[in-house]
Amino acid sequence: MKIHDIGIAITGAAHSGQLGQLEQELAYYVECGFGLVEINPAPFHTIVHGELRRPQLQNLLAVLNNFDLRYTIHGVDRLNLAYDSRHELCRQIMRCQFEICRAVGASRLVYHSGLQALEDVRIGLRRALPSDEELVEGVRREAAAFRELAPMAADAGVTIGIENTDPHQWEHDLLARFDRPQSELAKYNARLQIPPIVRQLEAINHPNVALTLDFAHLHLAAHDLGFDFLTAVREAAPWTRHLHANDNFGHLDRGYEEGRDRIAFGEGDIHLPPGWGVIPYHNALALLPDYEGDLILEIKPSLRDYFGEARQNTQDILETLGNSED
Repeated sequence: MKIHDIGIAITGAAHSGQLGQLEQELAYYVECGFGLVEINPAPFHTIVHGELRRPQLQNLLAVLNNFDLRYTIHGVDRLNLAYDSRHELCRQIMRCQFEICRAVGASRLVYHSGLQALEDVRIGLRRALPSDEELVEGVRREAAAFRELAPMAADAGVTIGIENTDPHQWEHDLLARFDRPQSELAKYNARLQIPPIVRQLEAINHPNVALTLDFAHLHLAAHDLGFDFLTAVREAAPWTRHLHANDNFGHLDRGYEEGRDRIAFGEGDIHLPPGWGVIPYHNALALLPDYEGDLILEIKPSLRDYFGEARQNTQDILETLGNSED
């Protein structure tokens, strides 16, 4: 394993769209010893209705370029190339993100796998669960979109990392409303597991589309769905080109969104510094001997005072595996 940089993802106030707050936050990251930052540019109004806003992008670049930092880009969180009916708008947003990566000099763009078909039911855009045929069509649509988009990503010098995600209590509640068993969650939210994402990558078959492995998401999904976490890491290893890390206890959330209370109970995707929870990072990272790239810490903004500790904890784990940063 060769980790180039341990980076930090921007969250909280720095993603309010206020460039002054962003500048203060970047200065703090440098103070904590980070040389790499992952940023979602959407809050800074760089994309409006599927169009790139170049004045806003230039304003963002004016701040980013004030620091001796490398950047990776986290795409729009709810962009979905599989099940969002606004197919062309979603593709336009993805194309805008390539241009942002080019401008920033980012070689990695994170995309949440689109293989989550429950969101429209949750928010009331549809009254019924998708049919088996609709599920299959969404899988096909996402792969087709990436086969079209991947050459554009390559031209921009960026690799798209399709990210696995975590389960939520609302998903179980929704399936219960339709008298569906908990075991069907993986059918409607296939991105909880590694094999469906791997099958997408095989169908896309392009070197600039790979996997962003989120250890914390996978740990929660393994406990909720009953698969083996380390086996899943092993399945992901050949496809992984980007890493996200934080810690948790493997407990499903109880439906509450307030982070402070969730941390007290150890529930859900609470984004703790590695070493604060129970994810077996030594064992998991040891299963990625051929990985070469960056590792991004995604830590709750309420834990801002411990960003430096999170970085040091991660570096200590890597050093026990014989890895040190470049």
